[in-house]
Amino acid sequence: MSSAPVSENKEKNREQWGSRLGYILSTVGMAFGLGAIWRFPYLTAQNGGGSFVLAFTIITIVIAVPAGMAEIAFGRKMRNGTIESFRKILGEKGKYIGWIFPLVPMCLNMFYFVVVSWTLVYTLYSLFSGTMMTDPIGFFNGFMENKTAIFAWTVVTTILIAIICLKGIKGGIEKFCLYGIPLAFLLLVVLMVRVFFLPGAMDGVIMMARPDLEQMMDPSMWSRAAGMALFAIGLGPSYLTAFGRYLPEKSNIPMDFLAVAWWNLFGCVVAGFAIVPAVVAFGLDLQSGPALTYLTLPYVFAQMPFSQIIAFMFFLTMLLAGLSSAIANLETSSTTIGDLLGWSLTKAIIIVSIVIILGAIPCIWDEAFLAKFDFLVGDVGYTLTASLMACVLAWYVGAKKIRLTMLMPGSSIRIGSWFDFIYKYVACPVLLFMFIQSLMNIPKIFFH
Repeated sequence: MSSAPVSENKEKNREQWGSRLGYILSTVGMAFGLGAIWRFPYLTAQNGGGSFVLAFTIITIVIAVPAGMAEIAFGRKMRNGTIESFRKILGEKGKYIGWIFPLVPMCLNMFYFVVVSWTLVYTLYSLFSGTMMTDPIGFFNGFMENKTAIFAWTVVTTILIAIICLKGIKGGIEKFCLYGIPLAFLLLVVLMVRVFFLPGAMDGVIMMARPDLEQMMDPSMWSRAAGMALFAIGLGPSYLTAFGRYLPEKSNIPMDFLAVAWWNLFGCVVAGFAIVPAVVAFGLDLQSGPALTYLTLPYVFAQMPFSQIIAFMFFLTMLLAGLSSAIANLETSSTTIGDLLGWSLTKAIIIVSIVIILGAIPCIWDEAFLAKFDFLVGDVGYTLTASLMACVLAWYVGAKKIRLTMLMPGSSIRIGSWFDFIYKYVACPVLLFMFIQSLMNIPKIFFH
């Protein structure tokens, strides 16, 4: 592998994380975001409850953790975006492979920014609209019918995200996550405890906690759990490599990433146990898909003292979590493409933001399209990029070389040869299988 360093000027001007805590919380925020609060609960409800939670946990520990460590270490070593990094290790053909990685987060933002805009509206309306909690379904349906307004809110959201992104790592994403992520976890735990005391909620808790052996044998469920696990930890579409490029040389990647993985796993599971039992308690539709959180949580808030204030705090926290992920998405695609084409950061962010707004239009006007696009990007796109990255690093660069020359420098724990075996012979085949399975799920998602 060629390890040609980036230019001296680029290295000199490369921004770094302000603190270790800021990096960990920002990485948690990048993945946690709406992925935990919005996506995990409705996928769990649609895919067998406890079976999905167990599969998600297994894939996170066995696959996502070692592969995620490798991606961050690769980013720290190369100090560049995936396009240029793949060109360095694979030659000119690698450049074309590298283009896949920034395109996935850019496509993700085409529906993700729409959902963040929903959260922005709910944050603003939670203090002023009693209808949102007394009649959540009516409020949501009325809101979703006004497509022009949603488009306007999406544009506002995109501009807000772009402005924050222009502030850089320290002044933008890190500052948001230092305060927003701890608050999000605190409120989720409080909400979960409150939900447990709702009449009928225990049926939902049992559903979340009890795996079904028959469902555990369903490959499509494992594929969706894999897509969520990769989504929840940011594996695949160059987020981790992008975050790794801002790390100091002696950063403790294994310990820091274990903390990230734990908090993301914890956040997803808590969100699932907060929302799915509430859906069951109120007799709502478990198959309502992406809108599940927005249809359910207001009912829960309405049962609590100071309901509007609590709703405001929760949706504000959800908004901050969503913004942290969205900023990471935009930063990853913009800097990767901008570095390659020689664009300034401002130019790259503006152009990519315009493309995202245009791509968001179909997601705004058709909710069914949004759910299908979510599957294509969140399942197919994530498993494709994760399997591609893992195979290149584990087999072409070499798992042992990744471990010894990229992962171990700065590590406080020794990573043994078990890493090489798991990365090459477990993670790579499983990720490839999950990618193939996600392709096989396309007819099911689009035609049934």
